Amino acid sequence: MNSFQLKIFAMILMAFDHLASYIPGMPIWFNFIGRIVAPIFFFFLVEGFFNTRSKKKYALRLFAWSLVMFAGSKFVMMAFSRDYGIHNNIFLSLAMSVLIMAMMDWTRDNSRSKAAMAGGIVGVIVLVIASVFTEATIYGMSMTLVFYFLRGSKAKMAAVYIAVSLITTMGFSIPGFITNPDFGWYGLLMFDVQWMQVFAVPFILMYNGERGASSKPAKYMFYVFYPVHIWIIYAIGYYVERDNSATVETISWVLKEYFSRLI
Repeated sequence: MNSFQLKIFAMILMAFDHLASYIPGMPIWFNFIGRIVAPIFFFFLVEGFFNTRSKKKYALRLFAWSLVMFAGSKFVMMAFSRDYGIHNNIFLSLAMSVLIMAMMDWTRDNSRSKAAMAGGIVGVIVLVIASVFTEATIYGMSMTLVFYFLRGSKAKMAAVYIAVSLITTMGFSIPGFITNPDFGWYGLLMFDVQWMQVFAVPFILMYNGERGASSKPAKYMFYVFYPVHIWIIYAIGYYVERDNSATVETISWVLKEYFSRLI
């Protein structure tokens, strides 16, 4: 599969994940299949980093969209007040990952200077710590590092990615699994379902190295789809909470109400 096809696939699963996040009563497995979305986009983030003509513009574009996401989400939450808000802003996590990779490249290119080397290492550490406080947390940072350093070997990348994913997601629950008989296998697997991100590996390995559709609409489709679909789903959830009997037939009315509020 080319990158465009894999991104479309990931976008579909992303929508299911956010349906479960913002609309009450959705099946829990919507969240499960959503765990493989972020790895696919972080993988292509790294691919894009190595292939882009301007890493600076790449980072600035992601930071700009993170501001759009932040401002738009604030506006939507004001229009549709709920007990919990919109916590998503993967653009910021992706932008921070680009900065981390750029700093690592700069450090390597200036490795002959001890001062530059030391400064670069400190810069990477600071950026890594800062990225942990974005939406993707330690998961996005670890994905970025694995995909960056092992880009040349898919087999090694897949093996290390699986190992790192299991360590970072299940590591905190292993002590409870060992010492607490009531914890059990269910607790081990459900304490943090993010471990299911390992199932992104088969799809990443299916990548054939081709870009696929490369028109401007195709290029910016994800940038637009990501915030807009979250805002719409969040608004639908607002009405579902008000009327638990809401059904599919009410969706068209909900969308009309949504856009009338925004206007």
